[in-house]
Amino acid sequence: MLPPLGVYLALGSLFQSCLGSHVPRTTPCSSLTVTPPEGATLINATATERYNVTYEGVTYNGAAGSVDVCDVEVYLTHGDAGDAVRFAIYLPLKGWNGRWQGTGGGGFAAGGFDFELVPAAFSGYSAGATDAGVNLAGDPDVWYNSTQLVENFVHLSLHEMTILGKDLSEKFYGRKPDYSYWFGCSTGGRQGMSEAQRYPEDYDGIVALAPAIYWDKITIADYWPLTAQSQGGEPVPLCKLSAIGNASVHACDLLDGAADGLISNPLKCKFDAKSVVGAEVQCDGNTTTTITERDATVWNKIRNGFKDEKGNFLWYGLEPGTDLLDQAIQPGFLISIQWIRDFLLRDPSLDVSDVKQDELVDLFHQSVSEFGDLWGTDNPDLSAFHARGGKVLTWHGWADNIISPLGTLDYWQRVVDLAGGVKKTDEFYRVFMAPGLGHCGGGPGPQLPGDNLAPLVEWVEKGKAPETILFSGNGQSRNICKFPKELEYRGIGNVSDAASWECV
Repeated sequence: MLPPLGVYLALGSLFQSCLGSHVPRTTPCSSLTVTPPEGATLINATATERYNVTYEGVTYNGAAGSVDVCDVEVYLTHGDAGDAVRFAIYLPLKGWNGRWQGTGGGGFAAGGFDFELVPAAFSGYSAGATDAGVNLAGDPDVWYNSTQLVENFVHLSLHEMTILGKDLSEKFYGRKPDYSYWFGCSTGGRQGMSEAQRYPEDYDGIVALAPAIYWDKITIADYWPLTAQSQGGEPVPLCKLSAIGNASVHACDLLDGAADGLISNPLKCKFDAKSVVGAEVQCDGNTTTTITERDATVWNKIRNGFKDEKGNFLWYGLEPGTDLLDQAIQPGFLISIQWIRDFLLRDPSLDVSDVKQDELVDLFHQSVSEFGDLWGTDNPDLSAFHARGGKVLTWHGWADNIISPLGTLDYWQRVVDLAGGVKKTDEFYRVFMAPGLGHCGGGPGPQLPGDNLAPLVEWVEKGKAPETILFSGNGQSRNICKFPKELEYRGIGNVSDAASWECV
């Protein structure tokens, strides 16, 4: 039996781990000092207590309730580059859970700031975001030609944010974080994988959703639907493309055993758009039009992926059931336009709204050759991250309208091949493919969990590796399977209910 003091200590430890509210703060917020990471120089730093900080909107790394934080704003520069990189570190004034969370951005914006910082802090994490010294508007026109800013954006600022955040957490709370986690989607997913590949000691666990890891390829491949549209005639109206997409879902819906309006595994869907040539479609209200041979050819080209003039595969397309609005309709996908105009052609004033197939092929090879090593972030060797006990969770929507889900599976397979099989890979890297889910959310299928970090924390801290992840929304739920397993209807029960489905 524990002596009385031991009982008190045990109870105190229990309450601290459950509530986090009694963690002492050894340094007042306003007295915190910043130690710049190696290679960086401090421009300015402020530390201010802020109360009732909130974020209005949907969040994916926890609920965004009102939170009180010590907001440490840091600006760093590097040598004579003239950059000014902003870092925001939120330290909860109460309820710290002993964990640090790094957060990512989207598109050409390096960080989401309150979108991810508020829910992280509300959940008890000390957390950070950075702008990498570039604008948060997602416009690279003014920084594409800066070697320092590009390096900041691709990887350096994320690492420096992590160093700052852990150090400030230790100074504020009197001890280092027990665990460190990364959360991000799209660009944020790529950033997380960059951390695992380049700085394996930074994080214990990484949530990398719909990761843009093949950046040098997808930025060109995402322009392909627009090029396919311009070949041999007028662009196909969106209503026709949508009608063909709906027909593909109808044709393949029952492959998983139930008519639920979703394709659980599009890899099994052999739909050919030419099967609906001649079908009538309602466009623009009461106007009726007919799907033509060319309409079907364009849809098939978008689905089958980017190829050169000889039919050689270059990159993956978009899966059946995916909304083609962002890529197949003028003016096209903005990030692709910016990448081609700024980084490849080096002229932000250029009009790149009508790039032909042969030109796009040349741009693809240029992008891979010039930017693959830095921007690619697709190194399958995660052995150093695995050796330190690191874990990565990725989920990707089968209906992702920006980043082909097949790119994530391409990377997973390369990791599996290098690691020595699926069983070995499951020790540190697991992928979940969600039917009907769009890019970082949206789409007709069940939606992302409210707290995408919870399964990762269970895996890292308790050794409970997830076999399924519960997604819900749009009136339905599914326990999404760890790839390569897929969902199949049990043959009984409400098709909208997760309990009616199993992983096979």
